[in-house]
Amino acid sequence: MEATLFTRFPKLKVSAIGVVIIPALYALIYLSSVRDPGAHIGDLKAALVNLDQGLNYRGQDVNVGETVAAAIKEKHTFGFVDYAAEEDAKLAVRQGHLAFALIIPKDFSANAVPGQEAAGGRLVMYVSEGNNYNGANIAKRFASELGHQVNINLNENRWSLVLTTVTGSRDKLAELRKGAAALNDGALKLDAGLANAEAGSKSLATGTDGLGAAVVQLTEGVKQLGAGLRSMDQQRPAAQDLAALKSGPTELMAGHASLARGLQDLQNGAQELADGTTKLRDETKNIPLVGTRISDAASQLGDGAALLGGGLQAARVGQKELADGTQKLGTGVTKLADGMAALGAGVHTAASKTPPDTKLDELAGASRTVSTGAQDLRNGLTQLKAGSKELASGLKLLNQSLPGDVRAPDGSARGLADSVEPAIEIVAPVPNNGAGFAPNFLATSLWLGAVMSAFLFHLRRLPEAAATASRPARLMGKLGILSALVVAQAMVIMLMSLFLLELPVARLAPYALTLTISSLTFLTLIVAITRAFGDAGKAAVLLLMVLQLSSAGGVLPVELSGGIYQTVSPWLPFTWVIKALRACMFGAFDGDWLSAWLVIALIGAIAWLAACFVGRWQFVSTDGHRPAMEFEGV
Repeated sequence: MEATLFTRFPKLKVSAIGVVIIPALYALIYLSSVRDPGAHIGDLKAALVNLDQGLNYRGQDVNVGETVAAAIKEKHTFGFVDYAAEEDAKLAVRQGHLAFALIIPKDFSANAVPGQEAAGGRLVMYVSEGNNYNGANIAKRFASELGHQVNINLNENRWSLVLTTVTGSRDKLAELRKGAAALNDGALKLDAGLANAEAGSKSLATGTDGLGAAVVQLTEGVKQLGAGLRSMDQQRPAAQDLAALKSGPTELMAGHASLARGLQDLQNGAQELADGTTKLRDETKNIPLVGTRISDAASQLGDGAALLGGGLQAARVGQKELADGTQKLGTGVTKLADGMAALGAGVHTAASKTPPDTKLDELAGASRTVSTGAQDLRNGLTQLKAGSKELASGLKLLNQSLPGDVRAPDGSARGLADSVEPAIEIVAPVPNNGAGFAPNFLATSLWLGAVMSAFLFHLRRLPEAAATASRPARLMGKLGILSALVVAQAMVIMLMSLFLLELPVARLAPYALTLTISSLTFLTLIVAITRAFGDAGKAAVLLLMVLQLSSAGGVLPVELSGGIYQTVSPWLPFTWVIKALRACMFGAFDGDWLSAWLVIALIGAIAWLAACFVGRWQFVSTDGHRPAMEFEGV
C-alpha cells in the first residue's frame, strides 16, 4: 500500500529522490569546504609590517626582518599585504579586513642575531580571536612555526659564518705554510752565509801573520823615512848655535850703527879737509917760488877731499841700506832659527815615534792575510744579508697571515639556540574553544529554530477569510505567530548562553537584538523560499543551511575554503550574523556590530518582499486550515 503512493502521487517520487540525494549533498557541501584548508591558505589575507632596521654585526650588514619577509612571501603561506605603519595594520585586523598582522620590530635583528638571551628577538603576531577563533589559532601556530624556522635560519647563518671563518682559517693556514716555507729557505741561506762568514773569519785570523808581505814597499819607505828622520835628528843644530844665530843680526845692527857714526865723522872730516885745502890754496898761491905748487897741491887735495866727501856720502847711503837689509835679515834669521828649533823638535819626535823595522815587516805580512779574510767576510755577510731579508719577508707574511683576534661567539648558548620567539598580541580575546565556536552554532541554532517553527504551519496556506487582504497583510498574518515563536527561541538561546554556558558577552543589548533580528530574518527567508518552491523549498532550506555553514567562516576563515564558498560568503545571512555576534560577544571587528545589522536587515527586507510577491497562496476553509503537523485525536 505504501508503494502504491508513488503511483498515486508522482511528486512523491521526486521527493524520495531528493531525500536520497540531500544527505549526500549535505556531506559534499560541508566536507568540500573543509577538505583541504591548507590548499587555500594563500587566500587568507594578513598584514606584514617590517620595521627592522638591521645592524652591522662583525663587519657585516644583517637585516633578519628583510630575510623573514622575503621568505614568507616566497612560500605564499598567506596572502601577505605590506603595511608601512603598525597601527594601520592593527586597525585592519580589528576591523576584520585581515586575519592577523605579523609585525617585525625595528630592533628585531639587534636582539635576535647576537643571541645574548633566549627569545631576545620578538616577532609580534597581532590577532583578533573574536573575529575568527580558528583563524587566530592558525595565526598562532604559524607564529610558532615561523619562530622555529627563523631560529633554524639564524643558526644556519651562524654556522655559515663559522664555516666561512673555518674556510678563511684554512686559507690563512695555507698562507702560514707559505710563510713558514719562506722562513725555512731564509734560515737555510742565513746558515750558509754564516758558514761563509766563519770561513772568512778564519782566513782573516790566518792572514794576520802575513800582513807585512802586502805592505813591503810601505815598510821600506817607512824604514828609509825613519833613517832619514833619525839622521836629521842627529844633524840638527844645537840650541846654543841657534841662539848665537839669532843674536848675530843684533850685533851686526850694532856694528852698522857704529859704522854709520864713523862715516858721519869721516864725512864731517872730509868737509873740514875740503874747507882747509881751499883756504890753504887761497893762502899759499901768493907764496913765492913754492906758492903756486902748494896752491896746486892744495887744489888737488881739495878735489880729493871733495871726492872723499862724495864717496863717504855714498858709503853712508849704502851703509843705511845695508843696515835695513841687516835688520830684515835679523828678522828672517830669527824666524829661521825658531823654525829650525821647531823642525828639530818635530824631527826628533817623528824619529822617536817611527816603529822598528821588525814591526813594519810583520805589518806587511799581516795586511795580505787581512785583505783575503776581509773579502771572504764580505761575501759571507752579503749572503747573510740576503738570507736575513728573506727571513724578514717570511716573518712578515707569517704575521699578516695570522688572524688579528680570535673572537668567541657572542651571546649565551640558550640565546644562540633559541634567539627568536613570537610574541602574540591578542585583541578581542576569546576564553575557550566553546566560546570561539559559539557564534557559528548560535546562528545555526537560530536557523534550525526557524525551520522547526515553519514545520508547525503550512506556509503556503491561508484561510479563505484572508483572500480579500493585501499581499503584505497576508504575509504579516502568516508571520505573526511564527515571529513570536522565533523571538522566544532567541531569548531562550540568549539565557542559555549567558547562564548555562556562561559565554562572554561584551555588549548585552546589541547581543540580544542581534539574536532577535537574525531569527526574524531567517524566518522570513525560509518562508520566502518555501513560498517560491513549495515542499522542495524545505530541502533547499536545509541545503542553504549547509552552504552557509561552509561559507560563513564560522569555523575556519572562509578564505581557506576557497572557490565558490569564498565568492558567495558576502551574500549569505550567516556571514553577517556571525560577524555581528562576534562583535557583540568579544568586541571583534573593532566593535562594529551596526554595519552587520544593516546587512542582516537588508537581507530580511529583500526576503520579505520576495515572500509577498513570489508564489501563490492556497486559500482553504476553516476546517481545512489545520497545522502542518498531525496531532493524535485531531
